[in-house]
Amino acid sequence: MSLPGPSGEATTATRHVPDFKNDGQLFFKHFDKLQDELDDDMVRRLKDGLGGLLISARVVYHEGVTKAIARPRNQQLLHSQAIVRVLHVSDDPTTLYHSAASVCSIEELKSLAFIRGDARSFKRLQALFRHALRVPDRSPPTETIQDEEIQQEDKNLIVFGTSFLHLCFSLGSLGQLLDLSSNASQSQTSRNSEIRVSEDDSSRLKASLTRFWRAQDDRLGRQPPVFTSASLAAGLMLGCLDPRTPIFYEESRWFNYRLGSISSAEPASWNQLALLTLACNTRGGRTMRERIDESFRKIQTAYNTQEPTGELADAVFQAIRSHIRERTRLPCEVFKLAWKLFVCGGEDREAEAYRALGNHVPFLGILEAKVRDEEMPSSYREYFRGLRSECFELILDSVRSISYDDRNGLSATWRFRTQFVFRAVEHYATCIMTLQDAHHIENDEALSFVRRVRACLPSTKPTSGSTRVAGLLEVQPGPESRYKFDANIFERTCERFDQFVRGAQTRRRFAPEDRWCFRQDER
Repeated sequence: MSLPGPSGEATTATRHVPDFKNDGQLFFKHFDKLQDELDDDMVRRLKDGLGGLLISARVVYHEGVTKAIARPRNQQLLHSQAIVRVLHVSDDPTTLYHSAASVCSIEELKSLAFIRGDARSFKRLQALFRHALRVPDRSPPTETIQDEEIQQEDKNLIVFGTSFLHLCFSLGSLGQLLDLSSNASQSQTSRNSEIRVSEDDSSRLKASLTRFWRAQDDRLGRQPPVFTSASLAAGLMLGCLDPRTPIFYEESRWFNYRLGSISSAEPASWNQLALLTLACNTRGGRTMRERIDESFRKIQTAYNTQEPTGELADAVFQAIRSHIRERTRLPCEVFKLAWKLFVCGGEDREAEAYRALGNHVPFLGILEAKVRDEEMPSSYREYFRGLRSECFELILDSVRSISYDDRNGLSATWRFRTQFVFRAVEHYATCIMTLQDAHHIENDEALSFVRRVRACLPSTKPTSGSTRVAGLLEVQPGPESRYKFDANIFERTCERFDQFVRGAQTRRRFAPEDRWCFRQDER
């Protein structure tokens, strides 16, 4: 395998990139060698200023996935300058690989703009990505092609591809993305001018993005967030270019399995929530009716989302209530990510959280309706039964993760989270009781969930009557009394639900002809 040199000529690549587990020491040796060869004062000064953390700055491997750990923001511009310098002069494949990995670790737009603004560096990254795309997809391994070689080729494709797409989706243009197809015929005179994409250009770009997407395999969610975000953006772009692309739907079965890894990854990412929400609301990009450059800007806006906005909150609320009677887990993953970011992410996002999740947090009730839909096949109901269990665990984990002392001390974090837990469980229990089907087999699972939530709460005895509760607020105004008021309402709702389900079980003891079997503990 060979990589394009600074002037476009090929240079021989090593088969395997070393494993930089020990603080990148092997890489520093590569850099020292480069410094000696160049005898360049600028390179030496940059290396000294970074204290040995230049370029790759601790690239480690975890389950075969490269993880680039970001540096402090005040150093990122210096890193960008170093990366540009190396991209100008280096022919070493390992150095180029880790320079691209370092581009992926930069979040500050000013630093990214420095790299993108240097035409020579940007073209070099584009050439490296294009070269990685030209390596044939050789999976599964054959007698002459070893599995390790295929893994290394996939790593090159992922790292070079992510570095290029990270620049394009952060602050690039559609024209620069289309230029990846090498023969792009479009022209762009201004940011607002329309780009006409020929069928050949579209076909080549689709092939490139599809190859990049497939190389991710089972890595989505199990790698640094930027790699997953770039993949989601590429998938949305594919949906815009070809409405038949099944990436975000059940036809793409493997992706549906990987979605759970994205929402469970730590740390949760605002731009991944924005990208998944956009995918959910546009059916994976299929329903974007704008010009292709306008669709690109929508994807770019989602990719650059770093903080919650009212527009994002409204889009999330639309997403979690969409796809009625469709078998897709996209709304569920949007809900799970939104819960982690809005509810578990801090106490300063209450307004946006209610705007995104709804005043009554109705998503559990929406899932329950799908689980109980007798008009749908059993496989459909079982599918959503599994998603319901995932949401149960998410809500339980959000209260279990708070320490015992914080719970009993009614800390601000505890009060903030439980107000959403209370509303979600209350709405869920009320929806089930409204159905007036106390004998339904799903009630047992629902009751188990409600009881487990109650077990996580500090001991609070429900008061008898609303007058007593109102009096509590008058005597002890403030956030703690508000919590106690909400907790009492929650406890009363849970007790009514418990009686609703257990009452039906008790009646079954006296009516053995009932259509339901006895529970084991009732025999």
